[in-house]
Amino acid sequence: MCTVYSMLNIIGGTYIEKCREPNYYAIFGSGLRAAIALADKGFSIKFNSCVGDADNETIGSICNTFQIMANLVSIEKTISFVYDQPLAKPKTHSVQVKKTVLEINREDCDHVLYYGMIEATCQVNANYLVYDPQNGVSFKDTGSNAKHLAIILNKQEAVHFYGADDTEDLNIIGKKLIESEDAEVIVIKNGSHGALIIDKESIQTIPVFRTDTVWPIGSGDIFSAVFAWKWIEEKLPPREAVYLASLYTAFYCETKDIPLPTTPKDYEPLMPKKAKKRVYLAGPFFNMGERWLISELRKALLDFDNLVFSPYHDVGIGSTQNIVDQDIEGIVNSDVMLAVVNGLDSGTLFEIGYAIALGKKVIVMAENISDEDLLMLKGTKCEITDDFSTAIYRTSW
Repeated sequence: MCTVYSMLNIIGGTYIEKCREPNYYAIFGSGLRAAIALADKGFSIKFNSCVGDADNETIGSICNTFQIMANLVSIEKTISFVYDQPLAKPKTHSVQVKKTVLEINREDCDHVLYYGMIEATCQVNANYLVYDPQNGVSFKDTGSNAKHLAIILNKQEAVHFYGADDTEDLNIIGKKLIESEDAEVIVIKNGSHGALIIDKESIQTIPVFRTDTVWPIGSGDIFSAVFAWKWIEEKLPPREAVYLASLYTAFYCETKDIPLPTTPKDYEPLMPKKAKKRVYLAGPFFNMGERWLISELRKALLDFDNLVFSPYHDVGIGSTQNIVDQDIEGIVNSDVMLAVVNGLDSGTLFEIGYAIALGKKVIVMAENISDEDLLMLKGTKCEITDDFSTAIYRTSW
């Protein structure tokens, strides 16, 4: 268990987060979210970050509320991240040109959780350190040192640091990163495939957990925070720490609640897929808004390592028998269907019925559709959601 007087130094961004669909606005960022998530866990927290002048008082008040010590460096304006939808790559809004140097007291940096920042640099010498390179900078390039180092990164970051491509074996990439970064532990998060934990002796896979809904913004922050809590403060073995990080992340994705509870809720573990899923993407594409949604769904599904057949992208617009035949063949060859029923398009409803008749799993994305109009879909065990992110995760699981 953690030492009574232990302190975890959290280094990371404070950002304004905005999402267009669904509408969302909050001041969190990786560092602040982690600090609040780990509040009242039996150890002190010192939060080190850069904050715009206009938000300094607000962030200081938040830290006081959760009994978090704060070292806040003023910058002209708090950086904003804007998402078109929760799984989209955010656009960054900043007036800052030159990176700020975030100075911290090195004497109390025994335990550190360090998130890479686009607005600042920071050098530390730590005993135990967890590094999450959210700014694309490797740990060695931060100028920091740690006796015991764990690096947590997603698949895209791992591929970037290793200089490989998406076809490269993540096991090999992980082993190379252990050597190049001189780390004890490398954790590679791989979306719906779960996470790989690599050390000098072994490679293990940790599952993701099924939830009713999925809110992904900030989920990576929670994963790294929980791993630091369990590995640094409670001295759990890395595999147990990663398992609990995945479990707590599921809780956050379903509830958005922080601080995190002392004991997480149980969820059904989902072991990684052995092969890429073949997804049939059904939905109307008769106007710009419909085509935008179908394109965003397709991109997200591909990012989750699925094979996607989209009539709009793979067949095109028309009315010939050849198009019908290709669409039917696409349904037959699919493992699962993701269908958008906004507008109750007759073609999409037919595709759903055909897939159900073939025994296919069907995920339905339905916005502003009455329960009465969804009666047949619910009665035939379609999984229905009105949420973009949840639709992608359910399809990919």
